[in-house]
Amino acid sequence: MLEEKVKKSDFRVLLAYPNFTKMLTPSYAVGLFTAILKQQGYQVKLFDCTPYLTSYNPRDMPNPAVLTRKLLSNKPVDPSFYKEGVKTDLFGDFVREIEDFRPYAVVFSTVVEDTWPQARDMLKALSEYPGIKSIIGGVYSTMVPHRVITDPHTQIVGFGEGEKTVVEFCEAVRNGASLTNLLGTFARGENGKIVYNAPRPLVDVNQTPIADFSLFDKKRFKRPLGRVNPASKDGMWRAIPIETYRGCPYTCTFCNSPTQKILAQEREQGDFLRRKTMDTLRKEITTLLEQNDGDLLYINDDAFMARPMSEIDDFIEMYRDIRVPFWMQTRFEDIRDEGQLARLKEVGLHHMSLGLEHGNEEYRRKILRRNISNEGMIEKSLIVQRVGIPYQVNVIIGMPYETRELVFETIALNREFGGFEAVAPNIFTPYHGTVLREMALREGWLDPEAQTSSFVGASLLRMPRPYLQENEMSALQRTYRFYVEFPKDRWPEIERVEMLLTAGAPEAETEWEKLKDEFYQKKWGITESERKLTYAG
Repeated sequence: MLEEKVKKSDFRVLLAYPNFTKMLTPSYAVGLFTAILKQQGYQVKLFDCTPYLTSYNPRDMPNPAVLTRKLLSNKPVDPSFYKEGVKTDLFGDFVREIEDFRPYAVVFSTVVEDTWPQARDMLKALSEYPGIKSIIGGVYSTMVPHRVITDPHTQIVGFGEGEKTVVEFCEAVRNGASLTNLLGTFARGENGKIVYNAPRPLVDVNQTPIADFSLFDKKRFKRPLGRVNPASKDGMWRAIPIETYRGCPYTCTFCNSPTQKILAQEREQGDFLRRKTMDTLRKEITTLLEQNDGDLLYINDDAFMARPMSEIDDFIEMYRDIRVPFWMQTRFEDIRDEGQLARLKEVGLHHMSLGLEHGNEEYRRKILRRNISNEGMIEKSLIVQRVGIPYQVNVIIGMPYETRELVFETIALNREFGGFEAVAPNIFTPYHGTVLREMALREGWLDPEAQTSSFVGASLLRMPRPYLQENEMSALQRTYRFYVEFPKDRWPEIERVEMLLTAGAPEAETEWEKLKDEFYQKKWGITESERKLTYAG
């Protein structure tokens, strides 16, 4: 506890954002907390882990350039994008920041399951400064606060929404008050005893401040999203993140968003799904684009078009005066009217991400709780193609009970889609708070203590045959796009490479490289010299 109250203008707060190297746009949550803490009059700084190349990256992702190349998920990007501003001494720099800034409080924000090991080790480093108080929050803390608080270096865990929790925490530190009785937290008391506090009411998303991204390095907004930016020398976009609603109306078993809704109901907090009004969005979007010199809006929503059609029409009318290109993800079943999709394109829809996930209708319905038919998905894909919106297809490989034959049903369906520009074949990750994780645990296919390393890492499931094995999943992930985009008479050749990768054969990479060269030449028209430039270093 502080011996005496600190003036707000002298109170220093460090925001810490654990993250993998060069992954994603700046965190919307960090921007939101920055705005909230600045409103209190505090001195606020940010330690962003995104520039750091570390061993915390997933096993198969030593750096993002290698990842993009191995999965063939997007058009190749010049390596200067991944090299620019990269750092290596994460803990040395973190300690120097602590000693130079001398914060009274450190707020670890947006910690997901994959970045928990990084956050945990940062908490350990912070424990060398016992006078500094810390709190950790994010999806992982919300899903399993009991696990996070058991770490010996964790002082306070915030679960649920943190807009009000972070202020109450900082005010308690500033005033030298107790830190063990804050709503929405589990806290470790002076005697080591853990205090379990009640949940906090949900916030009004139309009353939260506009996110403040000023603490992020300006280079962090640069992203290769969809087609190249003709106004940019390097073809990159300055992508500004935003949420237009919080929560998700769907119940997909591979995702932990539905659990947020269930937890809110169990805690009698109300409906977790809350949408912003058009007036709120107009003000927020125009402010964010202007303040951050953005040329693309990156909509974070789980499924942007999963809202009443009248509300989408209202968004279109609101956005007509903005007309900055925007990216969004949604589901095939959300595409209900071709004319409406065309109007979205007219006002700025630049690129879409659509979830296929799995190609077997029965598996999708029974295991994933998704009821759209294959015919329905094909029909929706053709609508997107006719409207002329580039889109990416998201696929998950290696979910419980999946066989190689089932993966080929996904491949077959994917081949029927019209006009897709990119494909992202992801390995299933058994995140806490998902139905499929519990399914895998019941079957004995998952070590409950296994640490996830994101959907770009190797599988954690250990299923018996005839279900997919870890090496088989990875081989299918790397050859997936060949199977989708090459003619079927090339499949025996692709299968041979797949089997070499599965076996870890010495010639596997050389043979895969040959197919990759042909694929890029066919798909992107890349010459040999351009390819060498793209993957140099």
